[in-house]
Amino acid sequence: MKYIYKRELQNYFNTPIGYVFAVTALFFNFLFFFTGFFHIPAFWDAKVASIRSYMDLLPLTFILMVPAVSMRIWAEEYKSGTIELLSTLPVRTESIVVGKFLAAWTFIAGLILAALPLTIGIALIGHLDWGSTFSLYLGSLLMAGAYVAMGMVLSALTREQIVAFILIFFVSLLIYLSNFYVISRHLSPLLANVVGFFTLSAHFNSFSRGVIDFADTAYYLSFMVLMLLTNIWILRSRS
Repeated sequence: MKYIYKRELQNYFNTPIGYVFAVTALFFNFLFFFTGFFHIPAFWDAKVASIRSYMDLLPLTFILMVPAVSMRIWAEEYKSGTIELLSTLPVRTESIVVGKFLAAWTFIAGLILAALPLTIGIALIGHLDWGSTFSLYLGSLLMAGAYVAMGMVLSALTREQIVAFILIFFVSLLIYLSNFYVISRHLSPLLANVVGFFTLSAHFNSFSRGVIDFADTAYYLSFMVLMLLTNIWILRSRS
């Protein structure tokens, strides 16, 4: 698994597309943090020393970042034929899946942690609540892992990277829009609870408020495990 992890992580930094999407995502995240975006207020308007607005933008950022990172995980392996090479390695399918997942998760986690200088800067000019800030980072990392695990499953369904990108993009967009309707109170309380339960970004709302909710943490971890098991099943059924 260690070999798979290092191989995949190096691939993200060896391809220009990884840098392009990473820089683009960070640019817009920082831009909208200071200007605001629809229901997410600008940092200046919030009138409080917090990176909440930055982290609240991540579900929107994931609409582009997750497809860009996940599309090649399996689609490229199938199209190039290297999936057969992977199957000859003295490692189990589970180790290959987990290794690829951890590499993709690490890459996106690096983008999330790129906000640390911003966090420190805010702490220097105001009173930053470090407890709430830790909750925001933890929730963001868990949400990123869930998105990546989902993207891997969708990538395993096709041999074409562009098809995988479009598929993951629209599913991520649907998740974002579903959560938007939940928090904007356009749905009845009962329907909002149902939609919120199945919406990944909706479980980030408690972390966004500075609350580390055990139920939401368990949801993200369970979702990741479920997606990884589904991924293993898809790979074995296609072999």
